Amino acid sequence: MKLPRRTRLALRVQRGISYFCFALFGPILTLIYRFRFRFSAHQVDAVRAQYRALREQHPGPLLICSNHLTLVDSIIQTIVLGSLWDYLRHPASLPWNLPEARNFYHRFSWRLVCYLGRCIPVERGASAEQARFAQARMRYVLDRGDAIAIFPEGRRSRDGRVDDKDFSYGVGQLLNRVPGAKVLCVYLRGMRFGGFADFPTPGDRFYVQLKMMVPHSASTGLRRARDLSAQIIAQLKAMEDEYFAARASGALSLPSAS
Repeated sequence: MKLPRRTRLALRVQRGISYFCFALFGPILTLIYRFRFRFSAHQVDAVRAQYRALREQHPGPLLICSNHLTLVDSIIQTIVLGSLWDYLRHPASLPWNLPEARNFYHRFSWRLVCYLGRCIPVERGASAEQARFAQARMRYVLDRGDAIAIFPEGRRSRDGRVDDKDFSYGVGQLLNRVPGAKVLCVYLRGMRFGGFADFPTPGDRFYVQLKMMVPHSASTGLRRARDLSAQIIAQLKAMEDEYFAARASGALSLPSAS
């Protein structure tokens, strides 16, 4: 599906406005993250250095595929992956997000926040035409070299673990349309409280692990989309297993309270 010129222009305008607003409000958001909610991240400098290096090695279209536990995972992930200066220097590293329209688009204030936050709304159970239009918008921003953050499970995990049995094929369908896109798997979890919640508990410390992968499939169509999606989910599941094994062995622990 080819996007109308008006839609392409609207996405370019949204990208520019979101960059300008991030420069203005990014510092405020960071202060709220650090001081209002007392959030922190494990080895955040190393994580940011790794993300910068990955974007330098793979400057083209990038799908950031993450596990999904809270309503604000995208915001937390964006803050952890890069500093304000990182995103101002490299606007393509600031991810587009794909919020569920029913969760965030029922109020004008939320619609405005999503627009300024570089979001493309998606709707679960949308018609085929609506789904094609949303995917065409995603493909357009990817083809321009931007990153998109997507939750391959398709919904938040109610039991707090990656669901490797019942998941969406959406990320695989998107890879079918943008075969040159790279995939960065991100496992994000609160180390103190973690688990399923609308909002992380104040004072939590986030664990973040990054792994690039190149999913492959000799199939075509929906079967290829299923295969690619399953490989990404399997990678996230393996990263989750590594996290819990490290916590159980004591290799990964919270810093002692001062």
